[in-house]
Amino acid sequence: MHRRVDDLVDQEFDIAVVGGGIQGIAVFYELAHAGLKVALIEKDDFAGATSANSLKVIHGGLRYLQTGDLSRMRRSIRARRTFMQLAPDLVRPQGFVIPTAKRGLEHAIPMRAALRLNDWISLDRNRGLPKARALPPGAVLPQRKLGPVFAGDRSAFSRGAALWFDGLVHNAGRFSIALVKSAVQAGGIACNYTRAERYLNHAGKICGVEAIDCETGEKLTIRAKLVIDAAATGHARLQERTQSLEQSRSGCWLKATNLVLSRALCGDYAVGLSGAQDAMTGEISASPESRYFFFVPYSSHTLFGTFYFALEELPETLSVTENEINLMLAQARQLCPDANLTRSDVSMSHVGAVPANGGLGGRVRAIEKKASIRPGSQTNGNEGLIVVQGVKYTESFELAKQVASLVGTMLGRRHLSSPQGRLPIDHADATLPIPQLARKAVRDEMAIHLTDFVLRRTTIGELGYPGDELTRECAEAMASEAGWRPERVENELASLRQHYQSVGANMV
Repeated sequence: MHRRVDDLVDQEFDIAVVGGGIQGIAVFYELAHAGLKVALIEKDDFAGATSANSLKVIHGGLRYLQTGDLSRMRRSIRARRTFMQLAPDLVRPQGFVIPTAKRGLEHAIPMRAALRLNDWISLDRNRGLPKARALPPGAVLPQRKLGPVFAGDRSAFSRGAALWFDGLVHNAGRFSIALVKSAVQAGGIACNYTRAERYLNHAGKICGVEAIDCETGEKLTIRAKLVIDAAATGHARLQERTQSLEQSRSGCWLKATNLVLSRALCGDYAVGLSGAQDAMTGEISASPESRYFFFVPYSSHTLFGTFYFALEELPETLSVTENEINLMLAQARQLCPDANLTRSDVSMSHVGAVPANGGLGGRVRAIEKKASIRPGSQTNGNEGLIVVQGVKYTESFELAKQVASLVGTMLGRRHLSSPQGRLPIDHADATLPIPQLARKAVRDEMAIHLTDFVLRRTTIGELGYPGDELTRECAEAMASEAGWRPERVENELASLRQHYQSVGANMV
């Protein structure tokens, strides 16, 4: 897989996809395998922002039982199965437990009924999966059968726990790159570090994008019959830069943040405990109106979250403040007092942006729950444009299938086939020495910068700063392959350190 920028400008595509987060990648993957001429451009690295910064959980929609939203629950079940079919070695079953209570919906009896109903609604959850990756049924367990669930206060589980299983993505960077590589092998063209500047608009119809190669500064004209804007936070800026285009609501956003704790606080199961946090102020309270925060076991570490902080405006790059880290750490201490967590236990944080609803006076009200597909129109001067806004990582492939159906109708190809089979993932990569990993990343996986290699082509820096010695070894390995001069090596090392500092990493 090579970065073929010149190939973007010497042809007309059926589809140009703007935005290489998981949603844009899923659309690119679906359309390329359907036989369409499709291009994908991303202003930074593939899946390098919100898509790489989550609790890694692929939800089956158990929570939607509470609101009776069975159609969304079924979509989530199908979506989870798609992830697990595509990469069964990277998306694995993970047990989750929450305490049962003395009364209310968390009492053992209604929880047992809910889990049985969940199992019935998801009877096909394991179809096409290897037996070793099958999701077991849920259960309500007494405390004596839980074993060493949690390093924290076990009294929360004195009445037992409700247990269910979802998927957990291990190495989200590798998963995303495997999707892009598969789509490229099917005939698509993908380029990272290629920023869309504006839509090409002729006589009220969008017919491509004007872009810039961020590595050379070269201007590119990419022509396409349809443009799919999956740029999420970048959509508003792209729209503003397009003259004579009617402006739509830019929307509200929340900063979603998870702590990476350098200690293993859980046993086999991820643990959900009830807490509360105001999304506007970040303040924590013990009010009865609360939600679950999860401690998720991940590669000898623990992911903790998710927290939401209101964004008054969207910065170019998201960061986490020390005050926000302290607020999150205070909640972790409150829920897990016996662990005696300190700031030194925070190896870094993962941060992304998620769409939200706006309330009165522009106040953020809640996380947006519904994904959207918005086709343009001649009336609005944006015919030929489809704006896609995902809201859940899990639902990206389900939404991509809907987009493909719409594209097929608009192009007169109503029966586009969906891709089948597993992603080509070479698990031997984990055993390769750094020089060989760097060679493969540069030559075959579009690793342009040190951050690409350390954070996404490998797991070297996924859970914290790897240290000066190891990062220099990575930089010099990339330099040997990519032909970097010494000053480029130093700049890449400085950029990597700056990234970790911006997310509160422990740099010791």
